[in-house]
Amino acid sequence: MAVMSSQAIEASYPDAARPELAFDRGVPRTLVHKAAVSEVLLTDAVRTGTHRYTVAAQWPQHHVLFRSGTCPAGTADPQLLVETVRQAGIYLSHVYYDVPLHHPFVLTSLDYEIEPPDFRTTARTGPLSVLVDVTCRLDADTSDRFGMTLDATLTVDGRVEGRVGLCWQALGPERYERLRHPRGSASTGPAAPAAQALVLAAAQFEPEVFGRVHERDVMLADDRDGAPDSWRLRLDTAHPVYFDHSCDHIPGMSLIESFSQAAALCAARATGVGTGLLRWTLRSSAVSFLSFGELDAPVTITAERIPEPPECGRHTVRVAAEQGGRLLATAALIGVLGTAAAGGTR
Repeated sequence: MAVMSSQAIEASYPDAARPELAFDRGVPRTLVHKAAVSEVLLTDAVRTGTHRYTVAAQWPQHHVLFRSGTCPAGTADPQLLVETVRQAGIYLSHVYYDVPLHHPFVLTSLDYEIEPPDFRTTARTGPLSVLVDVTCRLDADTSDRFGMTLDATLTVDGRVEGRVGLCWQALGPERYERLRHPRGSASTGPAAPAAQALVLAAAQFEPEVFGRVHERDVMLADDRDGAPDSWRLRLDTAHPVYFDHSCDHIPGMSLIESFSQAAALCAARATGVGTGLLRWTLRSSAVSFLSFGELDAPVTITAERIPEPPECGRHTVRVAAEQGGRLLATAALIGVLGTAAAGGTR
């Protein structure tokens, strides 16, 4: 992923002044594909060059899912960074590239890097004003297919918080239907009550283990037939964030969160850290989405730790989501494992 340093960002504005951007209200929710106004993070955007933009966002002090700007370790919540840039990609596509509102978006890959914390991040209180410097590359632009790769750097109070890269397509309805149901099978739509009960198994862990608050945010359930580092995806189709609006497949953001949780548990088991002491801090991740996940069939999440020298101080974990013999997505995650009691890393 191409990234920009903070010096490069400042150099892109010859007069050393950033564009005037508003932070006092959210953009229209339809332009970021949200049903609830409370889920809109973006507030403004301006073009700064050819396929270059600066997007304004606000991270709320309290949110039903995301940490308000920082995780316990002082780093930004990776899900919050990814969701901010995901909304930016959708917004820019509609406003600056005239992608019709009724064209479905298909995310094909993403990667991100989170900056380590410093003294400025630990004392923050929200809400936080965020600047997102975006560079886009147009991959396809026809009447029924728009493809783009986006690289973004997120800054809060002059400090780079992280970098996110996305690759996606926006497809005309007919083309999307051919991709979604290549054999002409009918859409399953929202999960039926019986199917929902199948995937919404009892939570195996407390949400605090993963830095979350609600049981619905625990994405992993026990896989009784699986290996030690294997779980069933636990998907609540009434979740206020992942299912903010109707969706005919498993949302990519829910898989991203499940991968982070699986990587944390895998690293903890490999080093003998109990879940009660688990403190997992993600540094980076690269995710590839390979096929649509259906809402009415179980999904298995597996994780494998890649051996690294102890002195490197990090853990690399490969994670995959599989459904009925099909790979839905794969990821490689790098993180640091600490203990809540000692505050150290392992």
